[in-house]
Amino acid sequence: MKLFEEFNPVSYQEWIDKINLDLKGKDYQQTLVWNSPEGIAVQPFYNSSSLADNLTKTVPLKKNTDWKITERINIQSIEEANKKALLALKGGANALLFIGNIKDKNEMNILLKDIQTDIINVHFYNSNPNHIFNITSLTNGSIGYDYLGEMFKTGNWNTSKEEDINQLTILTKQDSSIKNIIIDGAQYGNNGSSIVQELAFSISQGVEYMNLLTDKGINPNLIAQKMQFNFSINSNYFFEIAKIRAARTLWKLVLEQFQVSDTESMYIHSETTPSNFSSEDVHTNILRTTTEAMSAILGGCDSLMILPFDDTIHFSNRIARNIQHILKEESFLDKVNNPADGAYYIEQLTDEIAQKSWSLFQKIEKEGGFLGVLENNFLKKELKKSLDSTLHEK
Repeated sequence: MKLFEEFNPVSYQEWIDKINLDLKGKDYQQTLVWNSPEGIAVQPFYNSSSLADNLTKTVPLKKNTDWKITERINIQSIEEANKKALLALKGGANALLFIGNIKDKNEMNILLKDIQTDIINVHFYNSNPNHIFNITSLTNGSIGYDYLGEMFKTGNWNTSKEEDINQLTILTKQDSSIKNIIIDGAQYGNNGSSIVQELAFSISQGVEYMNLLTDKGINPNLIAQKMQFNFSINSNYFFEIAKIRAARTLWKLVLEQFQVSDTESMYIHSETTPSNFSSEDVHTNILRTTTEAMSAILGGCDSLMILPFDDTIHFSNRIARNIQHILKEESFLDKVNNPADGAYYIEQLTDEIAQKSWSLFQKIEKEGGFLGVLENNFLKKELKKSLDSTLHEK
């Protein structure tokens, strides 16, 4: 006889009865249930009966448990940017994100001098990605610009809608493994959105890109391969794990509607957020970014950027990289396949976040899709609700 066969299973209701007995008349909901800003009632315990036949019964998994250690470099001087890049690579980064303009092929050669672009993921983000593509020959990474996301920020297209979509179409059609369609959901999270809003806005943006490019005759399979989603990672540890998992589930549902053959092809880049940094004791930011990084990794990000805990300290970038090295080489988080699987709490959170995000996404679609809600300010009104709610709680 096996050990656990000697014990009768305890039902969900039996746990509730025991808890109420121990509470001695106190209200269960008010005492033990926490209501999150996303409208999720977090219970004091979860078991297998908590999981119904729900939206996230099978969460798509990324094909590799490893992730890329990414460092961002703002281009002010081409030579200085190259030095910073080589220093980051020497320190163990294996992906670089360059933000800024490169004038010509000569400057590009200087920028990428001694960088092995065949094994290092190199990403470029600026308002003229087609120019960048023409003066380089990358095989790993991305060259893109989030036309829709930048329009959300500024209220204007980069040039015009017709020209921007035309440029995006030309780049997407290129026979290259380079990703060029960027959905920067991190901007929502960094500006006070809830987890549900960040996911819903990002998925809506992705669908808008799919619609715009399929209207140009591009195969949905190719469009899906060229996409990269960026998500912020905040300090709500378990919720952020669930957010990344929920994102993969929601995008799978979208890709099924577009009849994409590989419905689990979603590239997720995560970055810690500066919104909860302490300015008084900057070293506490090291602890905060560590737990945020763990959320992204356990959730299943493909690449991760940890922001330096203080930009005024020269070795801050080195510490940010080393946090990821510790999580790989000492915690072995890159060796465990789907570490959150089987955790009833995380699985239930994943489902509730996905359900609420999907509901908001459908509401956006009814309002005219991403471009429609930009015109009627629906997105900004939703974001203001979240900000007002956060300020009220404080």
